[in-house]
Amino acid sequence: MTQGPYHLFFIGVLLILSYLFSLLSVRLQLITTTGHRRFWNTLLLLFFLSTSILGVILAVKVNYKLEIPWVERALKWHVDLGIGFTSVSLFHLSWHLGYFKKIVTRSATDTPGKKLTPHLTFTTFQVRLAFILLGFISMMAQLVMLREFIKALHGNELVIGIYLAVWMILTAAGAWAGSGYKARISRSSVLRILLILSCTPLMIYILLILVNRYIFLPGFEPGMLSSITYILLLLGVFTLVSGFLFSYISRAVKEGRTDASFYMLDSAGSLAGGFLFGLILVLFLDNIQVLALLWLITVFVLILIYGYPSKKVLKPLLGISSVLLFALFLLPGVRNGIESLRYKNETILGTRDTPYGNLTFTSKEGQITGYLDRNPVLSTADVARAEESVHYPALQHPNPDAFLLLGGGLSGKAEEIIKYKPALFDYCEADPGIYEMGTRYIPETRNLPFHFIPMDGRTWLARSDSVMYDVIISSAGDPLTIGWNRYFTREFYQQVRSRLGEGGIFCMQLSSGGNYVSVEGSQLLSINYHTLKQVFEHVLLVPGYATYFLASDKSLSLDFPSLLEDRDIETVYVHPDYLDVTRITFDSDQLMERLTLDIRKTNSDLWPRLFFSSLANFESRMGSRSLVITGILGILLFFILFFSYRSVKTGMFVAGFTGAGIQILLIIVVQSFYGYAYKVAPLLITIFMAGIVAGTKLWKIIWYTPSPSKYTGLIWIMAIASAACVIVLKTEQLFVHRITGQLILGILNLIPGILVGSVYGMSLAISKNEGSSAIGRIYSADLAGAALGTFLPVIFILPLIGVTNTFILFCGINVSAGLYILSRWR
Repeated sequence: MTQGPYHLFFIGVLLILSYLFSLLSVRLQLITTTGHRRFWNTLLLLFFLSTSILGVILAVKVNYKLEIPWVERALKWHVDLGIGFTSVSLFHLSWHLGYFKKIVTRSATDTPGKKLTPHLTFTTFQVRLAFILLGFISMMAQLVMLREFIKALHGNELVIGIYLAVWMILTAAGAWAGSGYKARISRSSVLRILLILSCTPLMIYILLILVNRYIFLPGFEPGMLSSITYILLLLGVFTLVSGFLFSYISRAVKEGRTDASFYMLDSAGSLAGGFLFGLILVLFLDNIQVLALLWLITVFVLILIYGYPSKKVLKPLLGISSVLLFALFLLPGVRNGIESLRYKNETILGTRDTPYGNLTFTSKEGQITGYLDRNPVLSTADVARAEESVHYPALQHPNPDAFLLLGGGLSGKAEEIIKYKPALFDYCEADPGIYEMGTRYIPETRNLPFHFIPMDGRTWLARSDSVMYDVIISSAGDPLTIGWNRYFTREFYQQVRSRLGEGGIFCMQLSSGGNYVSVEGSQLLSINYHTLKQVFEHVLLVPGYATYFLASDKSLSLDFPSLLEDRDIETVYVHPDYLDVTRITFDSDQLMERLTLDIRKTNSDLWPRLFFSSLANFESRMGSRSLVITGILGILLFFILFFSYRSVKTGMFVAGFTGAGIQILLIIVVQSFYGYAYKVAPLLITIFMAGIVAGTKLWKIIWYTPSPSKYTGLIWIMAIASAACVIVLKTEQLFVHRITGQLILGILNLIPGILVGSVYGMSLAISKNEGSSAIGRIYSADLAGAALGTFLPVIFILPLIGVTNTFILFCGINVSAGLYILSRWR
């Protein structure tokens, strides 16, 4: 049997829509007919190779009766890829139907059009401001919409990688189209496109909500292919147009340049947008308010600086409408009404965008639920889980007097801990907004006798080295994000052990378990068990509403009814009348037997195996293996682009790939070390853009004149930067202090940005004979590399070899690329 249905409708519709969009681009002269056919011929080749290779593997398996455990998955891939191959073959056949009507056909060639001549009349200041504004709009939209897609797709770092990759590959396609576009676009039309571009993110915001309400079923979590499809369809117009405008304006302005100044100005605008959002707006405004403000700023810049629109009566109307729209979204009732569309059959109590994500509290039939980016983080009607997570560990200790609760205090756990009348009860929440909003909408939690600590548990454990606890309970959700994975690593468990007193107990949980555990679920439990065993002498698994892990340096017991006899504690579910010790012991032994047979892999900050195992477990439940398919296709695309570009563009492609790869890996490192990359990611992206701005200026000061040897030297310096990341990350003491560690990671992120900017500047200097069209084409190669750099490491490379080895791989790629480029030049 195959795993899940074949994607006949999904793949067919996606390819038909893509083909229609490609035909429309030809009609609008965004791409040539030749470019259109080359793209689909390349896709046809990829589908053919993938289908044929899998077919050969399946044939060998049948003929020689080999045992291949993933053969069912391979058969499903083979059929799905065959559907794609058939669809693209039909497109290819439609071009050559005349061949079957006439034996002899003429080879069609594109008729070259007139070369585009500079015609846009802007002042020098207006030209510079146009590129700054374009970069500002793009960066603000990218950062805000990133948060929205994370919310809409129940996202994690995987969604961040997919989102950035799709954003950059579409922008690269638009830039490539703009570099060869021959028709003239008037000044007023360019300004009109800028105006429409600035309000497009607002429309995408509304469309995302409508998709969640009317297309996704309640509780639906889209897989890899579905996520890519939705991101492609919703971001397509904005990203293609923004890339197109960059290339087109750089060729069409009368005071054109052939150096990297336009690229620097665009990056400077991105830098300004990133700092404004990451340091100021994210603290005070919700996402929809930021998008309305973006349109407001663009409107006033166009009116005051460019005199657009030309009709005087339209200027005040446009300005007033943008102000009124921004004011409208400041009203809480309007925001709540819009957000309520995401939560079917639930009443919105309140919603708020914080630096950590979107917090929404809802009510349904008396039950109050709190969501962080649409993932439930607390619920008022989960008594059974609250009792299990507290009493299973607390009953192991003869006199638990000091408790530390990491999350989940407002969902019933705090009330259960209070039953032990502890002298010390600390409660941490990584996002203080959960506590602030929770106590507002759950009144009974306001006066509970605990000490609330507004910071994540790992930070508190690192700072409170003088406080010792008898029981520490982690309520972190399954490690479906790197942020939650950091509560399941060897480094975290070592922190916990150092804060436990004599006979102290630690408890955490995973949702996998019950009467049946899949292969992927078993692997998930195994990794966590062996990681705990590296730190604690005794580890016990307790099946329940979740699989609970009890860890201590003293012996542990599953006889909870006996442990409860001497305690004056009222319970409902953790009770002798409810619990069957024989059954619990049998289920625990069954799980332990499976875990001890598995390979002893462990989870760490720099090799988050549990995170990727959780994704594999989720995909197995969805009947999908799209992670593997997209990873293989991404690697094939990397090699195709690497060898098809000319020397200069190959160097730009590799620099973009490595720079973006280092950036996404450092985001993951920040998430692992300090948590909540969604708060830090905008700043790291902004720092990278600052490096690009500096690099476009610095390369000429340092290198003076371009040459092949200097160009390859820059590629090799990128290899050194990758190696430096390995050395620095090995020095763990540098990251003990939060501010120092984040500063070091920021510098490591700045250096690749400087190198990417330098490579771009030198690439343009070497390609002067191509004229202004080289600006867009090299920009496109940069973005194509960056797209794969944000995608492949997270999807394919990091799960196999970890963070450190991925940096080493980047080093090897750049050394090899430098040798390859130098040999081609010679």
